[in-house]
Amino acid sequence: MLIIFLVNNCSGRISNHGVLNIDKHITSIINDKLEKAEIEALLGPPSTISAFEFNKWYYINNTIKHMAFYKPEIIKLKVYEIIFNKENQAIKINTYDLENLNEISFNLDVTKTRGNEKPLLQYILKGIGNSNVKK
Repeated sequence: MLIIFLVNNCSGRISNHGVLNIDKHITSIINDKLEKAEIEALLGPPSTISAFEFNKWYYINNTIKHMAFYKPEIIKLKVYEIIFNKENQAIKINTYDLENLNEISFNLDVTKTRGNEKPLLQYILKGIGNSNVKK
């Protein structure tokens, strides 16, 4: 029984993430000059939007292999960069995969999430009534 369990865990698990049906629609997006709203209705919201150029949308699709307690491994990755003109029509699509992913420049800045900080009074009152002194 233990051997079956170990063999099953060693084979791993494959999971897909992101937009899975974009390959079927890639040619129609450009040929029909679809607008942002039409693309969003077709594919769903983009995975991310360029922080500096609002006319660039990115759809990300990846396949990950999970092996027991090892770090998950990305075995397939596709990033679709859709570029829009001033009229919000798709004019170009660039595709990136694991080999040419370095061509995309990432912004490494981190935006701090507000609302997670505790007020000073909460820190002060936290210890009241939680004494560890034995009676």
